[in-house]
Amino acid sequence: MEDSKELERLLALEKITLKDKMAIAPRRGSFLPHLEYRNTMKETVSTLTEAAARIEAMRCMDCKKPFCTAACPIGMPVPQYLKMLAAGDMAGAVNLIREHSLLPSICSRVCPHEKQCQSNCTLGKSLKDPEKGVHMGETERFCMDYERFQMGGKKVPKMEPDTGKKVAVIGSGPAGFSCAVDLRSMGHSVTIFEQHSELGGVLRYGIPEFRLPKDILDYEYSILPQMGIECKTHVTVGKDITIEKLFEEGYHCVFIATGAWESIMPKTKGEDLDGVFTAEEYLKKANSKNPIDSRKNVVVVGGGNVAMDAARMAYRLGAETVRIVYRRTIDQMPACKAEIHECLAEGVEILQLKNPREIEADENGRVSKVHLDLFQLGDPDEGGRPRPVKIDGSETIECDTVVLAIGSRVSSVTQGNTPIETNRNGTYVVKDLSKETSRKNVFVAGDALHGPLTVVMAMKTGREAAQEIHKALT
Repeated sequence: MEDSKELERLLALEKITLKDKMAIAPRRGSFLPHLEYRNTMKETVSTLTEAAARIEAMRCMDCKKPFCTAACPIGMPVPQYLKMLAAGDMAGAVNLIREHSLLPSICSRVCPHEKQCQSNCTLGKSLKDPEKGVHMGETERFCMDYERFQMGGKKVPKMEPDTGKKVAVIGSGPAGFSCAVDLRSMGHSVTIFEQHSELGGVLRYGIPEFRLPKDILDYEYSILPQMGIECKTHVTVGKDITIEKLFEEGYHCVFIATGAWESIMPKTKGEDLDGVFTAEEYLKKANSKNPIDSRKNVVVVGGGNVAMDAARMAYRLGAETVRIVYRRTIDQMPACKAEIHECLAEGVEILQLKNPREIEADENGRVSKVHLDLFQLGDPDEGGRPRPVKIDGSETIECDTVVLAIGSRVSSVTQGNTPIETNRNGTYVVKDLSKETSRKNVFVAGDALHGPLTVVMAMKTGREAAQEIHKALT
């Protein structure tokens, strides 16, 4: 009710000045009771109301040089859609967002806005606090929820006449989805090959339900069959069928979008014990609702968003105590501040400046303790973060489950018997900006191209690859 009255007041103004904009308090989705919700898969943040979303949009300073748009990997015209939203033109805002993004319902929830558009908001800079900038993720989320519930859902993209060309897309994550949709829009025949039982890749099996509800994922992916894109699940390219076989079967180009699912192991003594999981395995099983023996006292090793997801998932799998072990401090964690906040609000304890030296088992071979080395911060590394320097002393903590979330790399399985040049981290070497690998007519994007990054970057490079494949086909 208060937001409705405030909206009426603002609409009654002859003009909303910059001073007015700076005085409007930021609107955020409500944080639901964390300790209550940590045992459920429900989202812990709600969508803005219409009044709150419009008020938040009115805070935009409509800069001549919108740094938020420049900071967005896909160049989302933020001020333009916010102006429409502020005026009550929800359909216009939705359509403009859709012109630039294939997965806005998803990106609005999982993008690191604080490191991209929001951190570059002029309003936040003027108020000397990025948190007080316009919350673009929240306004975009409102628009896409409005589309879903008030506008009859998303529309199927327009498709050009069939070209007679066939493309095989390996992987159905954000890069594979985006490339497939764009290629089909261009008139090409597309078949997606997915090794899992359902589509979505990291969106389904890596990001937990409480951050990305699967009905949102299904909503965005629902256009695939409507566009005539064939999807073959339970098919692992490189094992069940080779890339060369795909060419023999009449595919003119092959696109690799397999992500980075192979876990990097720290080579810690005891990492092969019962009760030790990689974060990829832990989250994949939990997201698939497969049985996983996660017990009451969980330790997660790492400081990225995946570590935060694993820690929060541990509570939903029945943990009573969850601790994150990180060899730097919270300030140096690569995870988004919002994700760290969610962890702390749910009761996760973060042990800073510590790292496992050895994982010890009980008499049954199950994890029982983790022995930790101690660190202090030293000189900056190449990335500018202080290096962790080991110091004298140690610490031992008891636990019955350990989750290793220290990174992942691209698997070589997809290549099969096709020699394709790769980098040391498993990503594929490409020619210039073409996204074409060392094997002619085999293209790549997403994490398989640039290593583990964001959903929006996977979508961006997937769409770029579609353009390059289109050039090759025509």
